[in-house]
Amino acid sequence: MSKILKLAAVFVLLSFYSYSQQLLDKPVTVSVKGQPVSGVLKTISEQGKFYFSYNSNLIPGDSLVTLNVSQKSVKEVLGLLFGASYQYKEKGDYIIILPAAKEKVFYVNGHIFDQETNAPVDYASVYSRQMLVSTLSGDDGHFRLRIKDKSSVNLTISKVGYGDTTIVVNYGDADLRLLIQPRAIELDPLIVRYSEGESTWLGRLFLSARLRAQSRNIGRFFVALPYQASLTPGLGTHGRMSSQVVNKFSLNLLGGYTAGVNGVEIAGGFNISKKDVRYVQIAGMFNIVSGTVRGVQVAGFLNQILDTLGGVQVSGFSGNVQKSAEGVQVSGFLSRTAGNMHGAQVSGALGIIRGTGDGVQVSGAYNHVKGNFYGVQIAGAANFVKTNIEGGQISGGANIGKSEVRGFQLAPLNYAKELHGTQLGIINVADSSAGLSLGLFNFIRKSTSNVSVYASEVMPWNVAWKMGTHKFYSILLAGSTSGSKNKAYVIGAGFGREFFPFKKVGFFTEITSQTLYLGSWENTPSLYHFQAAATWKLSKHFLLFAGPSFSIFDSDGAEQQKGYKSFPPNGYPDFDMGNKNLSSWIGWQAGVSWRYGRL
Repeated sequence: MSKILKLAAVFVLLSFYSYSQQLLDKPVTVSVKGQPVSGVLKTISEQGKFYFSYNSNLIPGDSLVTLNVSQKSVKEVLGLLFGASYQYKEKGDYIIILPAAKEKVFYVNGHIFDQETNAPVDYASVYSRQMLVSTLSGDDGHFRLRIKDKSSVNLTISKVGYGDTTIVVNYGDADLRLLIQPRAIELDPLIVRYSEGESTWLGRLFLSARLRAQSRNIGRFFVALPYQASLTPGLGTHGRMSSQVVNKFSLNLLGGYTAGVNGVEIAGGFNISKKDVRYVQIAGMFNIVSGTVRGVQVAGFLNQILDTLGGVQVSGFSGNVQKSAEGVQVSGFLSRTAGNMHGAQVSGALGIIRGTGDGVQVSGAYNHVKGNFYGVQIAGAANFVKTNIEGGQISGGANIGKSEVRGFQLAPLNYAKELHGTQLGIINVADSSAGLSLGLFNFIRKSTSNVSVYASEVMPWNVAWKMGTHKFYSILLAGSTSGSKNKAYVIGAGFGREFFPFKKVGFFTEITSQTLYLGSWENTPSLYHFQAAATWKLSKHFLLFAGPSFSIFDSDGAEQQKGYKSFPPNGYPDFDMGNKNLSSWIGWQAGVSWRYGRL
C-alpha cells in the first residue's frame, strides 16, 4: 500500500512539473509568409497551449511578417518578431507582452583635490572607459557624472600635470572626495600631435575650451567603434568622448570632433579629426586632420592636414598639407604643401611646395617651389623654383630658376642661373648657359656677347648688338646711309653662331630679317640677309671681321621715293626670283666688334 502511494505521489509531481514548465521555454514551430502578427501570435499560443495578453495599441496586429523557424523556444521566436522592443512576463496560462523596461541611471557626485596642496582641481576629466561617458570638474573641483544602472563602475580621473587615478564607484555612493597626485609634466609627442588640430584658429573657434581640455587630459585613450552621429562637437552618440573614438562611419550634421575615421565621414559644416583619416572625408565648410589622410578629402572651403596626404584633396578655397603629399591637390585659390609633393598640384591662384616637387604644378597666377622640381610648372603670371628644375616652366609673365634649369622655359621673361636647356621668350637672362636662348634680348652674364660696327653694300653705317653665347646668339641691328641723296634706314633682328671664338682666327654665320624705311611708312620693304665672315682677334676685347653675304629684297609693291636709295644696288651679281617684287644679290660686309662678358 505504501509503494502505491509513493508511485502516485511521483506521478502527481511529474504532472505538476510538466504543467509548471515555463511558457517562454516551450518549443514551437512557425512557418508563415506575409501573415498578420496577430495570426502568428495565435499560432504560437495554440501550439504552447497558453494565451497572449497585450494592449492592441502597443502591438500593431495587422502588420505582415514572414517567419520560418522549427522547434525554437517561444522567447526566441518573440525575439525574432519584435527584437528588443518588448519584455515578457508569465502569469498562469498567460504570457503578458509589455514595453521594454526603461534604462535606469544614477549620478556620481564628488570633488577632486590636489593631494599635496588640498586645493580643488578644475578642468579634470572624469570618465568611464567602458561606457564612454565623461565630464569635467568645475572651479571648485566638483563633478557630476551620469551613469547607467549598474552595481559598480570604474572611473578614471585624468588631468595634464597629474597622474591618472582609477576608482571603483558603487551604486548609492554619496559625495566622493578624490585626491590626485601631481607629477612632472612630460610632453608626449603623440599627445602634442593629436592636439594640433584643436589648436588651429578654426579649432579654437568651433571647439569649446572644455572639449579641448578633456582632449588633452585623456590624450592616450582611444577606442574604435562602428559609427557615430553628432549635431555639434560634444552633442552626439558618443557625447564628449567623441574625440577619443575612431569611427568606420561618421555623420555630423553641423560639425563633428572625432579621434579619426577608418571609413567614411560626412559633415554639413565641418570635421575635426585628432588622428588619421582613411578612405573618404567630406565637409561643406572645412576638414582639419591632425594625422594623415589616405583617400579622398573634400571641403567646400578649406582642407588642412597637419601630417601627410596620400590620395586626393579637393578644396573650394584653400588646401594645406603640413608635411608631404603624394597624389592630387586641387583648390580654388591656394594649394600648399609644406614638405615634398609627388603628383599634381592645381590651384586657381597660388601653388606652393616648400620641399621637392615631382609631377605637375598648375596655377592661375603663381607657382613656387622651394626645393628641386622635376616636371612641368604652368602659371598665368609666374613660376619660381629656388633650386634645380628638370622639366619645363610655362607662364604668361616670368619663369625663374634660381639654380640649374634642365629643360625649357617659355615666357616673356625667363631667368636661369645655369641654363642647360632652352629659353624661349622676349627677354632671356642667365648667369651661364650651355643651352639655347631664343628671344629679342638674351643676357648671358658669363658669355661672349659683343657689339659690332660694320659696313655693307646695303648700308655704310651699321651697329649690331649680339647677345647670348658663341653657340647661339640673338642680334638686334640698325643702320643708315649718309648724305641727303640715296637715303635709307634699316632696323632688324636675327640670330647667329660663332665658331672657334677663343682662337686667333675664326668665323661666324648669321641670318637677319630687316625692315627698310625708304620714304614711306605705308609700304616698308623687307630685306632677308644671310652673311658669313672670317674673324681675326686683334686683342682680348676686339676683333676684325669681313665676309660675303646673300640678300633677298621684298619691295612689297613700294614705289621708288625721290632722294631715297633704290634696290637692288647696282654692280652686284643678282638673281631672277621669278617675282617682280623679289630680287636678290651677293654682297659683302666688314667691320669691328667689341667683345664683353666672360672671355
